[in-house]
Order: sequence, then C-alpha cells, then structure tokens
Amino acid sequence: MNQFLEKFINSVFIRPGSALDLGAGDFKDVKALKKECWFCEGVDLKTGADLKKPYLSQNASLDLVFSNYVFQFIKNKNQFLKTVSDNLKKDGWLFIHTFDDSDKAMKSGISEEFIKQILLDNGFKDISTKVFDYFDDAPGHNHWHRILEVTAQK
Repeated sequence: MNQFLEKFINSVFIRPGSALDLGAGDFKDVKALKKECWFCEGVDLKTGADLKKPYLSQNASLDLVFSNYVFQFIKNKNQFLKTVSDNLKKDGWLFIHTFDDSDKAMKSGISEEFIKQILLDNGFKDISTKVFDYFDDAPGHNHWHRILEVTAQK
C-alpha cells in the first residue's frame, strides 16, 4: 500500500471503514485495505469507470475517498471533486497524491494554492497540504518527484 496513505489512515481512523480508490491502477491499495478489513472499492478505466464523468459507488457515504497520481490528469477538476464529495459521508476524508507544479519530471503538476482554493470552492474543510521529494524507483523510472499530498474533510 502507498506508505503515505497507510500513515494517514492510521492517524485518522481508529477502526476499519469504507473507502473508494479513484484511479485504482493495479488495485494494490484496494487489496491492502481489504486485508485490513476495510470495505474498499477501486475504479479505473479498466473497470469501465471514466473519471471524466461522475461516478457514484453503490456504497456511497464512504469514510475515505483517495486517489494517487490521477488528479493532475483530470481536466474537469470540479467534476472530479464533486464525485469525491458525492461518495463521501459527512466528515469523511479525502486523500490525494499528485505531482506538485515544481516537479521537473512532470509537466502537469498542481500548485498548493490552486488545490486549496478548489477544495474550498467545493465545500471541503480541514484542508492540509504537504510537498515533499520522493525517489521513484519503479522499473524504468529511477528519478525524483516532487509530490503534493492533500487531505481534506467533507
């Protein structure tokens, strides 16, 4: 599981809950959460979910919606955040990892100021951002990224 997501979950949640991974990719995080007794659903183009359009889980009213390295590619970010909000219960949490706009390896990063404002505009509270450097040692990568971590509450 994404080690930063795991740290966030362990700091916020006392017991397992329900979660949705928007842009699940290889479903690694979904599988890890299920092993921890979470109800977890993942959607991706592979599952037929086009994140450019609204997506509503049959289990809406979730404790957590998370997305790793997808947000920077979404053109209609307001629609994406509406999908997040529609799937979260009141006081549910959002966790996003994306590339910061200062990341030299990516041309589509997001600034902290932009994401804070768009989250406020979409009704989120308790917004927290953190930028840090991370070495991507996945096969074929082996370079540094500047990561923007965002958490917020509905």
